[in-house]
Amino acid sequence: MSVSIMKKLTVLAPERDADAIVRRLVRLRCVELGTTAAEDGDLLRVNCDTAKAEAEERIRKVSDAISVLNGYTEEAKGWLGQKKAPDAAAFRQSGAYDETWSVVNETLTLRDRVEAGKTEEAHLRDRFHALRPWAERYGSPLDESGTGSCGVWLGTVPARIPLSQISDSLHDLHVGVEDVGSDENVTYLSLVYLKEDEAALNRALGELEFVRADFAAAGLTGTARECIRDLRARRNEVREERTRDTARLKELGSKVSDLEALYDIEMNDLITAQEKAKLVSTGACVMLEGWVPAARADKVSAALDRQFCAYDLTEPAEEDDPPVLLKNNGYASNFEWVVAMYSYPKYGTYDPTFIMSIFYFFIFGLMFADVGYGLILILGGLLLPKVLHMKDSMRRMFNMFGYCGFSSVIMGVLFGGWFGDLPYALMVNIGQSFPTTEAAKAAFPLFDGLWVNPINDPMTFLIISLGMGAIHLVAGMAVKFVLLCKEKKVFEAIFGIASWWVIFAGIAVLALVNKTVGFIVMGVGALMIICTAGREEKNPLMKFAKGLLGLYDIINYASDLLSYSRILALGLTSVVIAQVFNLLATMVGPTVVGIIVMIVVLVIGHILNIAINVLGAFVHTSRLQYLEFFGKFFEDGGRGFKPALPSETYTALSDDGPDA
Repeated sequence: MSVSIMKKLTVLAPERDADAIVRRLVRLRCVELGTTAAEDGDLLRVNCDTAKAEAEERIRKVSDAISVLNGYTEEAKGWLGQKKAPDAAAFRQSGAYDETWSVVNETLTLRDRVEAGKTEEAHLRDRFHALRPWAERYGSPLDESGTGSCGVWLGTVPARIPLSQISDSLHDLHVGVEDVGSDENVTYLSLVYLKEDEAALNRALGELEFVRADFAAAGLTGTARECIRDLRARRNEVREERTRDTARLKELGSKVSDLEALYDIEMNDLITAQEKAKLVSTGACVMLEGWVPAARADKVSAALDRQFCAYDLTEPAEEDDPPVLLKNNGYASNFEWVVAMYSYPKYGTYDPTFIMSIFYFFIFGLMFADVGYGLILILGGLLLPKVLHMKDSMRRMFNMFGYCGFSSVIMGVLFGGWFGDLPYALMVNIGQSFPTTEAAKAAFPLFDGLWVNPINDPMTFLIISLGMGAIHLVAGMAVKFVLLCKEKKVFEAIFGIASWWVIFAGIAVLALVNKTVGFIVMGVGALMIICTAGREEKNPLMKFAKGLLGLYDIINYASDLLSYSRILALGLTSVVIAQVFNLLATMVGPTVVGIIVMIVVLVIGHILNIAINVLGAFVHTSRLQYLEFFGKFFEDGGRGFKPALPSETYTALSDDGPDA
């Protein structure tokens, strides 16, 4: 409806009070803090690098702790909205801050201990499996190295190598070979050899692909059975420790809400540091600059009056670049993000959101005319944001589709979209109440559309689409007409825009009433354009030439109008796809298997149809706004208003309480 008037905020304050002032302004949610230029050599940027790094590290720890405890808590998340944030100052002074941080640190310590226990248990399990074959038939100590003249090696060779080949390969060496056991992959061997033959033995074993098992290096002493007994004892200790740690984590799970409050407090510290980094300082004082909507200026003044500072709220200067805050009613505000996707209007110009939202509503419905799909959009778009407590930006996006769902329902009734032709498909193929679809339509005409069915009469629907386009284009021209009149450019409004309306009226009279009258009216409009289109030229011939050239715009208007034929294309696409899935779903007939097949096909098919065609309707409806509608009057170039906002990831913070 309009672009909010902005006030430029300038604040001077002692540097020691900068933190409190920034926190207060952030909490108000209506101040966009700008990066103050440090042009003077005496001014330095406020250094907040250390504060930001420390805050980021604290946030990381708290976030990790919340993730850990969420896996151990059985407390159900509430559906009634966020809980109120605690007073940060009182939270710190009461000792709750330190207590909660002790929970964070203990949680992370327990997490690391549990993970280390899992890793150790896996390592113990691997050792246990490695020792099991030796425990069955080998009773000597695993770390036995031999005597002064003899050595002992334990190891494996591939199972494909027979013992006879091993004996033949070691025949000339003084080696005792003991077959300890085997499995499908390897054979376990114990070798006793003379140390003087170690080099030759090593070469011979290399040819046999012998892999030595050095249990002493792994810290295993005693027999394999003794080692397995010790491993089992250690495994039980690890499990008991993990059980205790897990039980403690479950106890700490009740503290998740405190950790969530701590997260927002620490995040607000980070936000404060980030915003303070935009300030400049003399060493004793800081200067802050920003923008405030004029409607909230009193609230900002009241907040700053309670701080030790000097401030000023002034009108934007000519060289300033104020941000743009769109101001619309509860319905139209849900369409502001669509405007922002194209561009914000230049500050001080017209906000088209409200009038655009009306046309968006109807055009979207024409492209996606279906009662069933519309009801799904209404439920998903209006209820999900409430159930899931969506943030403002996401809530508005969903709400927009929810409102468009009402249009889809209305258009579905007018043009016969009820999950495509599902009622007729069920009557003919499942209920078998009628022999043909035509008979079902004759008995229940409501489901075939109260106005026209695009499948049966696409030309009429095309005319409706082009008619909507004509209204849309004329509305865009009307906005430009009014804006020109407000700028006291009445002559340009009449002869630059109203003259085209005269031509359009002549075309309508020509087609619907009387050809002679129509040509006369068109001639009057054409004469108005020829006489005024070149009014800026001083040369009479150039004036006349530019006047004739001005008539060429009729091609542009015709091209713009034909763009609205995409309404027909999108409308037919969703209907045809729905009817195809309805046919596939009901082909099996009224059997048990047929009912099951029908449900599966209908659910999958219509979900796909909704996903594809909601996207298509959104893209092409937006395109018609951006190119055909905005092109008539929109002055872009604005930048969106982005106020500093407190963290409310887990807790809701009021804007009139103590500083966070």
